[in-house]
Amino acid sequence: MTHVAIITIADDIHAYAVREQLARRPGVACDIVETDRLPASGLMSWSLDDPAATRVPTLDGPAAAVGDWDVLWFRRPGGVSWRPPHRPAVPDDVTDPAAIDLIVGDCRAAFIGSLLDGFRGAWVSHPDATRNAENKLVQLRAARQAGLRVPATLVSQSPDEIRAFCAAHGHRVIVKSLTGSQWAPLTPGVIEPAMLADDRSLALAPAIYQAMVEGQRHLRVHAFGDEFIAAQIECPALDWRFHLAESTVTHTTLPASLRDALARVMQLLGLRMGVFDLKLTSEGEPVWLEVNPQGQFLFVEGLGDLPLAAPFADFLLREARQPLRAAA
Repeated sequence: MTHVAIITIADDIHAYAVREQLARRPGVACDIVETDRLPASGLMSWSLDDPAATRVPTLDGPAAAVGDWDVLWFRRPGGVSWRPPHRPAVPDDVTDPAAIDLIVGDCRAAFIGSLLDGFRGAWVSHPDATRNAENKLVQLRAARQAGLRVPATLVSQSPDEIRAFCAAHGHRVIVKSLTGSQWAPLTPGVIEPAMLADDRSLALAPAIYQAMVEGQRHLRVHAFGDEFIAAQIECPALDWRFHLAESTVTHTTLPASLRDALARVMQLLGLRMGVFDLKLTSEGEPVWLEVNPQGQFLFVEGLGDLPLAAPFADFLLREARQPLRAAA
């Protein structure tokens, strides 16, 4: 029996879809752990004297032994719901922000500690690699090292440096956040002259400033281990993710050189999966935008009739069945 664990939050359609795919394969069991439901579950336990007793609550059954899992998909481990008001499932009578913060922090620390101490299977991907790869500066450097074309980029909160960068690139520059916000969607935008006149706003926090990559063709590349499944997306908007109704999605085959470069990025970042966004110039040259270590993929399957949940389930099983599974 191969035992898969999916670490996520409540109402995650990706977790449910992949579990459904795994259920179609013989000899596979799958546990889902919803980290925003850990508070008040009463089921999480770890013992220094008995590591085999480490158990965590699962969605559909009793607490599971961490050491029984063969592969762990570290999908959404944050412990806070993506639905407003973005809080964990603490009892309704617990309203003090400090108490909620303590509960969430202690649940997260105990849970992640239990995994790091007791799990000996294959990580998809390891928490340290995932956290590192989420940093835009780190992944930009990795893309450059892998030989990919990367837009001219400045990360700054210096008004003078920002204005100089924009002038150097003909004022065809976009700005985007380094991390985003759970409270409001933040989309990349084109820098307007009025923005550059507001020193106070520019100086509040660093942002990513990049030379504009002209064109309407994008690549969304899903890397599941050594398998790369790519979609070409045509959309007139700057960020197609917020304009899906205007987007056309088709399957495409990657050139070997691009596939090798993306594989090199994954190696540099220590990732076993990643969802890459690139943009094609008018000459068809791919330009790096970003990688999401735990990116969404089901909407691409729906829009482009491109199977992704099934290949991802098969990828998890391949990871679980490696002769030498990676220890934490």
